Amino acid sequence: MAALGAGDADTIAITRGADSVILGKHAPSAWTVNGFAAGQSAVDTLLEALRDSVRVELVAQSPSSFARMGVDSAGGRLVRVGGGAKTLALFIVGAQGPEYDASYVRRPGDAHIYLWSGRLPMLVARGVDQWRDHQIAAVAPESIGTVEIGRGRLRYTVHKQGATWALTGARSADSAAVGRLIQRFRTVSASGFATARQTDSLRFTRPQRRVTVRDAQGRELLALAFDSAATGFWVRRPSGGAVYRMDTWQVDQLTPRDSTLLPKAAHTK
Repeated sequence: MAALGAGDADTIAITRGADSVILGKHAPSAWTVNGFAAGQSAVDTLLEALRDSVRVELVAQSPSSFARMGVDSAGGRLVRVGGGAKTLALFIVGAQGPEYDASYVRRPGDAHIYLWSGRLPMLVARGVDQWRDHQIAAVAPESIGTVEIGRGRLRYTVHKQGATWALTGARSADSAAVGRLIQRFRTVSASGFATARQTDSLRFTRPQRRVTVRDAQGRELLALAFDSAATGFWVRRPSGGAVYRMDTWQVDQLTPRDSTLLPKAAHTK
């Protein structure tokens, strides 16, 4: 495969049977995968792997080896790297080789089969959800003035009063505990995503939990609604959009019980 420059590629299509992963560049640092926002770090890792100098060893040169090594049209993943209207690279990634970080590779129409050592074969085996952007939100902790939390019937507010924090009812809050809470909004990430069918069936009319983060002037910085799933929670913004999956421990950290934010002396009474 010819060496690729840093900005050469603008499409990467990975196809195996009826399954396709289509990565497309829409701005210098913005990619999509099958119509969803892609995680930039994941795309950058793939682009680096495409530019890596790797050890490639000729191991076979007969069509009779295609199926056994997984580089036939049925078993292999066809990878096309495009730039503009040109195909910059086209190859089939097959089965894993004798080493865990190596796979068999060949070019379409060529009987030569190579053992490719490097990250690329492992990366192209990822599914669509692994390429998607898992970041739900990012809020600078220093910008937060109020956090409104709902857990079923329990609703309370944590708000800043000068250099300290208070809870609903003028209760003093444990500044260290609140500090840990607001730090968790610095990056809120999903563990997965709802399928199209699951998304269609979710209504969020009465979410089991809610959190709204506001600045000192009361402007909304983030609002999320949570509904239980078989394992964890579904989460989305009340206004709609993508439905993410989060683990229970993640949601517990964002929507703790108010008792966990009270000073220890008050909590133990």
